[in-house]
Amino acid sequence: MVKGQGKSKLIATIVVLAVTLITIGVIALLQNNTRQASTDTETKVETTKDDSTPTESMPAEPEKSVNTPAASDVDPSTLSTIDIEPLGVAVSYTKGIPGFEFGVKRSSDGSQYVEFSAPELVGSKCTNDAGSFVSIIKDIKSSEDASTISQKVTVGGTTYGLSLTGSDCTSNIELLKRYQTAFSNGFSRLKEL
Repeated sequence: MVKGQGKSKLIATIVVLAVTLITIGVIALLQNNTRQASTDTETKVETTKDDSTPTESMPAEPEKSVNTPAASDVDPSTLSTIDIEPLGVAVSYTKGIPGFEFGVKRSSDGSQYVEFSAPELVGSKCTNDAGSFVSIIKDIKSSEDASTISQKVTVGGTTYGLSLTGSDCTSNIELLKRYQTAFSNGFSRLKEL
């Protein structure tokens, strides 16, 4: 009878030890995922509903001429802003567009840029399409980057350029134009954090 009790205690100890190890492993995994998520530069912005329809004044293709509308031309009450901490700027855009994501990246020549995208813009025409609709490039260094700029603004001695993504990949050109117009309207209000 004593041998049976010893085996039962041994089995109970092993079970308790296994449960403890599994619990510690799960906690470590969750903490690692949380830590990894906090260091990621990808950010999602809550989706907002906009029932307005796009107007005819939206550009069909991104403009190649560089123009910077005066900041006073845009009513600030029609704009929202989002802080892009890695670039040290606050980006303005027209209120009412659906939600979007952004990621801060670095090009091969060392230029930093923030790329804005929306899952609703992902098309099936291009490989690895992320639904990007606009990028803001800090300190434009390459002639390739300069050729894609539709607007420029200088803030605190640093020049930023707005680059509108082409409509080749998306399957929703109308929504792409709404996003691009929203960011084009607010670009002149770019400011340092």
